Amino acid sequence: MSRRPSRSSKETPNVDEDETFNTCGAKFISDGKLTIVFGADRLGSNTNTLSYYARKGIREDYKPDIAKVQSDLKDILLKDITLHPHFEEVYEKLKQTKEGTDFNQYLGAFILNYFRGLVSTLKWRKFNSDDILQEALNEAMEKGEVHFRILNTVAGSSGEAAIKDGILYLQTSPNKWGSNINDISNNIMDLL
Repeated sequence: MSRRPSRSSKETPNVDEDETFNTCGAKFISDGKLTIVFGADRLGSNTNTLSYYARKGIREDYKPDIAKVQSDLKDILLKDITLHPHFEEVYEKLKQTKEGTDFNQYLGAFILNYFRGLVSTLKWRKFNSDDILQEALNEAMEKGEVHFRILNTVAGSSGEAAIKDGILYLQTSPNKWGSNINDISNNIMDLL
């Protein structure tokens, strides 16, 4: 017969004075009770703002395939491009407006596909075979970075590309999140 802890128990996490754990853990204390302990300067460490499902989606859907997207961009623009998905910021913005939906399960897959949409648009617009287009885009995005972000409102039916301070932004809004993902950078020619 298993014993359940008393509901009247007022045990609280404690500082790990014996320094048994580097960050936090559980250990037995007097009377055989189990308590949560943490390092004196480690309370709140290793916390994550992303939900379990968002982290799982990033790990399973985004990380295995993003290197191919970066390689494709390098082949098209003939230079290394750094991609910044800004998972935490995107998650927080969507959480404010999409709570109760499954947005967090698709966070990794959707952001990966927004970056893939850029590759698709660049190929469709023949950047991979036109050195003038390559040079124009490389000059405009001199920092060699592509950032994904969620804004309150954006132009376009699904989102848009924008260039500011040498950075290319792929941006959409919460109400357009996941809609026509491949079209996010269709306005790229207008930016050059």
